[in-house]
Amino acid sequence: MTAEFDIWLLVVGLVVGAGLVWLVIMDSRRRETEVDALERPREAAWISVVMREDGYDLSPETAEQVLELHRAYLDAPPPDGEAMALDAEDPPER
Repeated sequence: MTAEFDIWLLVVGLVVGAGLVWLVIMDSRRRETEVDALERPREAAWISVVMREDGYDLSPETAEQVLELHRAYLDAPPPDGEAMALDAEDPPER
């Protein structure tokens, strides 16, 4: 009787362990907050190179400014629920 219980316990332990490993691996991507100010210029340079390979002329400085604006957007409160129609002549305030 104890051998059957041991096998059942082993199977349950393997399933629970596999589930925990899957949860850890599933949530292992980097977050926006993990990219610090020292890494942002390298990220901007990488974006600039990739965009240049795709035929767009984007300087690393412009890419860095876009990344900073993106971070400011994520730090702002969410919109009021209505879709914001952005007009080119009336950009949102920073």
